[in-house]
Amino acid sequence: MTFRLTPQMSAALRTGRYPFAPLVRVRLRGYTLCQVVGSVEVPFGADRYVGEDPRFGVLVAASNLKDGVADEAPDWQLTFVPPNEAAASELASATAQGGEVAGWLGLIDPATGRLLPEPLQLFAGELDVPRLRVGKGTRTLEWRCASALETFHDEERGARLSDSWHRMMWPGETGLANMTGIDKTSLWGVEKPPSNVRVVGGGSLAASFLGNIGL
Repeated sequence: MTFRLTPQMSAALRTGRYPFAPLVRVRLRGYTLCQVVGSVEVPFGADRYVGEDPRFGVLVAASNLKDGVADEAPDWQLTFVPPNEAAASELASATAQGGEVAGWLGLIDPATGRLLPEPLQLFAGELDVPRLRVGKGTRTLEWRCASALETFHDEERGARLSDSWHRMMWPGETGLANMTGIDKTSLWGVEKPPSNVRVVGGGSLAASFLGNIGL
């Protein structure tokens, strides 16, 4: 996963004097959380990001982003400390699942208390699976957030690196017609290609091309 900082942010990071501001926005049904990891308060766009939400409490941790491998989409884990059981129940409810999640990394100008332009967006996705952890005097709610790319895997949609798929998207364009030297097939949005071999009576193997034409 590759990100590009603005020149202003790059210069600020080199000084070591600008605090980080991890920003997280979660759109629920009828409510939007705008939180920053830390005890600060900063405006961003039309919203104000706070360390403690009056309804759902504190976002205490945002995990490292995990890049997807093969048929897995990137995911992210957010950990909340709700102020009471009602807030924990509402935040972990089925109506919250699927809520839109966005995450940015910003830098705070110590002279003004405002964010440097433009915070870098690191994540776009949705709430996927909640996990409530209850201990002695503690209650935390962990949300696994699935990347927006997961929809492509669920529905097996996406582009194939092949001449036939290329021509289906761009009729008459033959840029992949004579492609050679490909050692590994690259598939997007599917777990694995259909098998080209099937077993017939007597235990022998026979080549089958039905999988290639979708039968």
